[in-house]
Amino acid sequence: MSYTDWLRGFVGSETEVAVSGDVIIGTLTEVNDTTIILNVPPVIYGPPTDTAVIPLQAIEFVRIVSS
Repeated sequence: MSYTDWLRGFVGSETEVAVSGDVIIGTLTEVNDTTIILNVPPVIYGPPTDTAVIPLQAIEFVRIVSS
């Protein structure tokens, strides 16, 4: 079982993803071969979308908060 296969088992779960200098909290919606996609709350003065696309190379750790 690969890392992405393991993550696919948690699609729909509340997830914390640590990247360099930041932690992104949201609902895991999709796992691709190169990225994961989270549904995040809107950010004031941020982009007009509620999705965060995170490259797997940038991830330091993933914590599943609830499944």
